[in-house]
Amino acid sequence: MKSGLELYDSRVSHVEVSGNVVSVHFSHAYIHKSAGTPGRDRGTGWSQEARLTLSEVPELGPLPPFPNTISEGFLEVGGIQHQLIPLPFKRKVGARLVLSFVDGTRLELIGNKPLLELYGTPIYLEEFP
Repeated sequence: MKSGLELYDSRVSHVEVSGNVVSVHFSHAYIHKSAGTPGRDRGTGWSQEARLTLSEVPELGPLPPFPNTISEGFLEVGGIQHQLIPLPFKRKVGARLVLSFVDGTRLELIGNKPLLELYGTPIYLEEFP
């Protein structure tokens, strides 16, 4: 079964900065699972904790307030904008993460080696039509 993390309606709990490595922590990542194409074909929706890490990130400006819910966003890697990030996801190239939140704030990170990891126990939410 294929799966992907949908950024829309996922919640960011906090952003952790350690040197030039930045980790975006999702307290609720909306995960689509499907035998076909996640987010498009029939399947199921799940909630799970996740962490997206970028390396070699230059200095950050002010961060938006957290926790916060994503209203729209994408992860751009190799010229492709992923609004639904395929899982598992690990690349060795440059990436740009752009997130807009429901309160009107925005987060943009540019770095390298994007890695998306799921952790915690997945929670079943719904059938995806």
